[in-house]
Amino acid sequence: MELSGTEPWLPRILQSDGRLARVVLVQSRASLLAGDDVAIRIELGPGAALEIVELGATVANDVRGGRPASVDVAASLAAGAGLLWLAQPLIASAGCSVDRSLRVDLETGARALIGESVVLGRHGEEPGRVVSHTRITLDGRPLVDESLATEPAWLLRSAVVAGDAGMLEALTLAGVRDDAAPTATFQAHGPATLWRRLGPARAEFHGDAALVDRWRVLALAGLDAPSRPPARRREPTALGDQS
Repeated sequence: MELSGTEPWLPRILQSDGRLARVVLVQSRASLLAGDDVAIRIELGPGAALEIVELGATVANDVRGGRPASVDVAASLAAGAGLLWLAQPLIASAGCSVDRSLRVDLETGARALIGESVVLGRHGEEPGRVVSHTRITLDGRPLVDESLATEPAWLLRSAVVAGDAGMLEALTLAGVRDDAAPTATFQAHGPATLWRRLGPARAEFHGDAALVDRWRVLALAGLDAPSRPPARRREPTALGDQS
């Protein structure tokens, strides 16, 4: 395993037993500022299994006329590899400007469980500008290709987009389809199952706990990787005022 990185996230190994590696992204600063260019690259060889853990949410601050911040994540998974990443929320504070992209390229037999979330403004404010694009491919063919833009505000707050919701959460199982998933999910045209929810703002990614546990098993099936050790469940914390 090879790790390298600079601020605002430094990778550190939590566990590596030859089957599943857990890596934590340690925040050297928990915010995005004007002009930040963040790039994360992940390459998994055949049969490798990786779980990425984040310790807390990231606040996108008011750029105050500066350049937008950029977060670009690209992952490449060889045949039989598995990736688990339930990312902590991006908090889009008023005045921010962020371009965020996630690309996951799977080979046949690779699987990924990806969690993403955006908090639409801190307490008592509307969000700034966020343009987020997620694309997942299997052998070069698209499985998931979706975008979110918080501007214009009238469209974001329309009933057909976010309404008065404070947070968007997304959970995607790719490389395998959950044919027995609950009705709150929907199927992609290929081997992928998606779950999306609009709701109140939370300080951490919560998702649907039972579904997360179920999809972890599916994402790691056949990889000879252990499941996550049992942990005490915490109720999601209301976001409240952030300063």
